[in-house]
Amino acid sequence: MVYIYSLLTLILILLLVVVYLNIKNKNEVSSQESFKELDKSIEKQEAKINELSKDIQFFHTPLEKLNRYLSGSSLAGKFGEWGLESIIRDILPESKFKQNIEVIKGSGKRVEFAIKMDDGLLLPIDAKFPSGLYDNYLQAVKDSNSEEIKRAVDAIRRHLISEASEINTKYIQSGITLDLGIMFIPSESLMQLIDSIEEIRKNIFRDNRVLIMGPNSMSAYLISIHMSFRTIALNERASDIMKEFGKLKKEFEKFKGSTEDLEKKADAMLKAINEHSVRERQMNKALRNMDQLDN
Repeated sequence: MVYIYSLLTLILILLLVVVYLNIKNKNEVSSQESFKELDKSIEKQEAKINELSKDIQFFHTPLEKLNRYLSGSSLAGKFGEWGLESIIRDILPESKFKQNIEVIKGSGKRVEFAIKMDDGLLLPIDAKFPSGLYDNYLQAVKDSNSEEIKRAVDAIRRHLISEASEINTKYIQSGITLDLGIMFIPSESLMQLIDSIEEIRKNIFRDNRVLIMGPNSMSAYLISIHMSFRTIALNERASDIMKEFGKLKKEFEKFKGSTEDLEKKADAMLKAINEHSVRERQMNKALRNMDQLDN
């Protein structure tokens, strides 16, 4: 019996060892598979991150190109001109403005746009975009460099004064234009900086008769001009309508007179018809009397 118990115990121990080894092997396999799955997931995430990095670089490249593009004064000026043209064409009809016009004959200086005012005079508008100077200011702000910020603001001030003087000399001419011109700045953020420069807009208008406007103020100003055009057009149409009404009144009076003549003629005709009817009845009565005499 002891031998049998010992054998059974040994068999049981062996079974337990076999079960343990199977479980251990399965766990090891499962762990290996889990690590493999994790590796695959990490590889997928790395691939996605690489793709995202490429997309960011692809997006960053045109931004750098645009920044370089706008840093050149002539190209930035073109950008400002496109923005100005878009605003003008959205608000005013083609007949109310001229593009690339030589305001002062023989000067060879052409303003980008000139608005035709109701009195026949022109309002010159020139787009300016000192993007390079503005970039210097933004970089100074980013670096928190107060001296560079002041230097950048002073550079923008000098640039605006110089451009305003040039607009006054080139494009404002008594008898041809209004006694003012407009400098268009195609950036509202730059306009906010300009507005913060003490009395710069006031001094430029006083000294050079030039208004500085951004996209929002330019749109509002052109809308007010357009409304004045429409008011004048309505007044002119009202005058034309009154003239036509005067003609209609005269024709109506003539028609009324002819109607009265027609009524008179109609009354005379009715009277004549009545007289003929009376004579006809009398003649019929006389004929009946003659018939009775024969009987």
